Order: sequence, then structure tokens, then C-alpha cells
Amino acid sequence: MAPFLLHYQHMRPTRPAGDPAQNQAGFSLAELTVLLAVVGALFSLSLPAFITYYQSAQVRGAAADVAAYVNQGRQLAIQLNCSVAVQITATTITYTKQANCQVPGVWTGAGTDAAGNIPAPDGITLAASATPVFNNLGAAAPAATLTVAHGSSSLSVLVSASGRVTVGP
Repeated sequence: MAPFLLHYQHMRPTRPAGDPAQNQAGFSLAELTVLLAVVGALFSLSLPAFITYYQSAQVRGAAADVAAYVNQGRQLAIQLNCSVAVQITATTITYTKQANCQVPGVWTGAGTDAAGNIPAPDGITLAASATPVFNNLGAAAPAATLTVAHGSSSLSVLVSASGRVTVGP
């Protein structure tokens, strides 16, 4: 054996043969019970805050989605060079090309079903103060406030007359 390993064997701590710590390993039942009680108390205190955060995050995400859908309607009006209405029901969003378009009617495309509906996110209800109609320059008439709600949480998506879409309280 190498000389430095022989020197190491003499440096190891030794315990007396009758030492009880040599025969026991791990944690006692009392220590584990206290640990579980502390973890359970922390979990029960943090659960309501987590649920509130989760619901508000779900509404914020849905409001951002709705704002993106309204902006898509605005971009569609600019692209088609005609007026497009963004119709909001409790569970769907629909783009309707107005009479000044080459082919008026419901627009179907990416993200819509066969009837031209874009579904609202799960568990989210929508409401609108008016139906915003975007012209070929991207301005909206009339301005509108869209409400995105889930349970007791809600956020507003504001559509200004200039066509700007923002998410607000």
C-alpha cells in the first residue's frame, strides 16, 4: 500500500465500541413528525395565495390573447384594404368583412373553425361594450371595452378610436 494511504488510516476518527451513535442511523420518529407538521403548515398557509395567483395569471393570459385577436382583426382590415368588424360573444370572436370589401362576410382562416369563430380560452367569458369596426387605415369606430372574466377576476381590453389595443385593469 502507498505510504500516504497508510498515514491516512491512522488519521481516521474512531469511536468507542459501546458508542450508541454507531448503532443508530437516520432520523427519529419525533423529528420526522415535526418536519411533516412544519411542511404541512407552510403548505396550508401558501395554498390560498397560490390559487389567487393562478386565477389572476389565467385572466391576464386570456386578456393578452384577446388583445392579440383584436389586433389580428385590425391587421386584417389593413391587409384587405376594407373595414372589418371584430364581433365578440361570450365564448367566441369572429371577424366580419364589411360591405366595402370585395367579398363581404365572415372571414375564415388560421385559428378559426369552419364557421369563422375563434374560441375563447377555457373557462373565460367575454363581453363587449360595442363591436369595434376597423377601417383600412386601422382606426376603430366605435371605440370599445372588452371584458375578460374568469370567476371573480376580470380585466379589460381597451380599443381606442385610433385603433390602439391595450390591456388594462
